[in-house]
Amino acid sequence: MTVVRINIPSKGALPDEWDRVRPDFPMPSPRLYQKEALSVAYWAMENDDFDNIVIQAPTGIGKSAIAMTVQNQFKSAYLLTPSLGLAEQYKKDYGHRLSEVRGRSNFDCWVRSGTAKGAPCYSKRSGSCKHAKRPDDGGEPCPYYEQRFDAEDARLTLSNPAYLFRAVRGYTNFDKREFAIIDEAHDMEGFIHDLLEVRLSAKEWTNVFGKERFPHHLTPKDWRAELNERIEVARSVLKQVEADLGNGTTEKQIEAVRDSVGKMETALDILTKPSNVHISFENSKWGDYLILKPIRVRDYARDIIESISEKRVMLSATILDIDTFLHGLGLENQKTLYINITKSPFPKENFNVHYVPCGSMSWAKRKHTIPKQVKAIDAIMRQYPNKRGVILPHSHAIRKEIVAGLIAAGHEDRIRTHDGNARARTEVLDDFFTSERDDLVLISTYVSQGFDFKGKLAEWLCILKVPYLPTKDPVISERMMQDEQAWRKVHEDTPSCPYEPPNKYTGELCGAGFTCPAPCQKWYQLQTALAIVQGAGRVVRTPDDVGNLFILDGAWSRFARNSGHLIPSWFKDNIQDAPRWLKRQI
Repeated sequence: MTVVRINIPSKGALPDEWDRVRPDFPMPSPRLYQKEALSVAYWAMENDDFDNIVIQAPTGIGKSAIAMTVQNQFKSAYLLTPSLGLAEQYKKDYGHRLSEVRGRSNFDCWVRSGTAKGAPCYSKRSGSCKHAKRPDDGGEPCPYYEQRFDAEDARLTLSNPAYLFRAVRGYTNFDKREFAIIDEAHDMEGFIHDLLEVRLSAKEWTNVFGKERFPHHLTPKDWRAELNERIEVARSVLKQVEADLGNGTTEKQIEAVRDSVGKMETALDILTKPSNVHISFENSKWGDYLILKPIRVRDYARDIIESISEKRVMLSATILDIDTFLHGLGLENQKTLYINITKSPFPKENFNVHYVPCGSMSWAKRKHTIPKQVKAIDAIMRQYPNKRGVILPHSHAIRKEIVAGLIAAGHEDRIRTHDGNARARTEVLDDFFTSERDDLVLISTYVSQGFDFKGKLAEWLCILKVPYLPTKDPVISERMMQDEQAWRKVHEDTPSCPYEPPNKYTGELCGAGFTCPAPCQKWYQLQTALAIVQGAGRVVRTPDDVGNLFILDGAWSRFARNSGHLIPSWFKDNIQDAPRWLKRQI
């Protein structure tokens, strides 16, 4: 069965289920297109032809209200979001309707120093600690177990995918439920990729797996045989340290060995398809590592996603291409309904996209472009002296140069920024969101997704670089080559690319979003479009918001020409030239 596609607004008649939807709807009245989307979703949820309902809805439609409405149709449901910011928003708006569960590292242990991740109950997996037992079993639950027990019993449980995917398969009472809502669904492929990545240290290899050094020469197929042998050694080591608990062996040591065994099991899972695995070695100041990554996750994603629920609704503002989205998750042959809301609910004049070509942001030309970007941002900040802004620099290296330039231009007092340190980042973001100042400007590589700058929190935003994925990344490069090879195999008689397949992609050949449309590289182009639209959606969040987006990278015109078909119409319709006061600066 092919994907069933329904566009909203539609030229034809749609199912009208609003009378049935209305009692479940959590708001006084629906926003534009919510009524139609929910009517179609309710019709589909009772139709055995559909297990997957994918809803693409522009920013401002109110996806969270849609999510909270559809879950009412089921006795048990999970609500998943990979974004901490979005999880906080769900709790703020609907906390009384759901129960959240987070991982052990978010809680202190009551019986030892450190977090609950290193607690004795985790090492032993026995529940022997009285704080790991329910009250009716004689326990006094600690904060971690209290929230977990509540979430296990709740009809609607909020969590992040990393915790829940493992919990459903692990030592908890989280079982497969009737229904799941996956918000920010465009992130799922990348998230599952990170979930499956395995890093084994040289120390583990010696102490747990019984080998002196990594055998660098092995092929992926040979690595599977090697790891099968090593995991038996590791399991023997685990039994030994568990038996020695209290006789020189600590819970922390047991925890470390158990984690090593878990990583080995994940590695063996992805090595079932050796051609889909990239193996590398890393030498750093923290030690030597063996790293295994899947090149693509479609061989594993379907099982992971379907392990938590029978049916699911997947929500995002940036699906952009449903076929590529489903293919990446291994769901293309599943029973899927795609609801695409094609128009923004916002007045067109409330959201303006300005293309300000300051020059190329390629590595070779960046040093000439960044000073021009600083001049442009300086002009923007002076134009909006009492309006908050957000700048997305793409990398910390670019961020540092922009910050230095703006400080030299006299804007130090307005700037809020941070490096990659998690604690520093939290402090800066907390300061920005809670400050009463109306002139602050946040410069961050972290907030392009999952953060809500509605209202006066931010009224303008700058994208400094078209966010292409790094083609020097060997996993990305390998995937691109495999995509082209697969395309050429299918289209042998219809060559459309003048280039021969290179041995390694550099970003200069075969299109890749750079020099030609390259239909074989749709996935790569799609990731770029997704990042742009997600970043743009941070500022204008409600129909009353007014915001301006400034794209300062000269590469935008080429990307729009080659891959503009992936950009939603509501975004493209708002693109205009830079205002006169800004043109004078560039």
